Amino acid sequence: MSTQPVSGRSELTYRALADPNRRHLLRLLDDADGPLEVDTLSGRVGLHPNTVREHLELLSQAGLVTRSPEKRTRPGRPKTLYEAAPRQTRSPGSEGYRFLAELLASFIEATVEDPASAAEEAGRVWGRYMVDRPAPFLQPSSLHVVEQIVTALAALGFAPEERQKEKRILISLHDCPFRGVARSHGAVVCSVHLGILRGMAEELGGSVSVDDLQPFVEPSLCVATLSTGE
Repeated sequence: MSTQPVSGRSELTYRALADPNRRHLLRLLDDADGPLEVDTLSGRVGLHPNTVREHLELLSQAGLVTRSPEKRTRPGRPKTLYEAAPRQTRSPGSEGYRFLAELLASFIEATVEDPASAAEEAGRVWGRYMVDRPAPFLQPSSLHVVEQIVTALAALGFAPEERQKEKRILISLHDCPFRGVARSHGAVVCSVHLGILRGMAEELGGSVSVDDLQPFVEPSLCVATLSTGE
């Protein structure tokens, strides 16, 4: 058990999770069936192994990741393997947010007649609040709208990546901050996220519409599909 003061551990946890690349690495380790080496993680996140090693070091200092030497039956220096620390040993504050999200999502599912619609509408209201409304009589281009949406998603920690496919724009969300809760309460959590996207698009002038949000097309990947009128 760590003897580091709680305030110090909290600061380290905050620093470790403030970077989207470190959050992505932690999510990958959470999803993995076993420990992973640096080269494997480097290939999955598209970063140089030395950069990945630095990120893992900070995650380790924060108690979010553990490391151990590879067990080898052949000659050679063993590699260092990394895995996510058990959730019960992580920061009480970060787990508190997860607990609150679980509580609210389960409450909505149990008490609201149509949880998905209610959650989407709540997300839509917040989505409108999260972007800057254009000036009167100004119609932003679809490119500007998409840029604003992607910027807002990045600030929320989704690690978004956009690409165009004909008149549609696909936004890959590599790092859902509420992925764990979404797996058990997707009707609420994913609907909130869909509502946020639609609210942002509507507030920015309507030149872009949000068609759908496909959750977990891969273990750590959701994809939003947007359409433009241009």
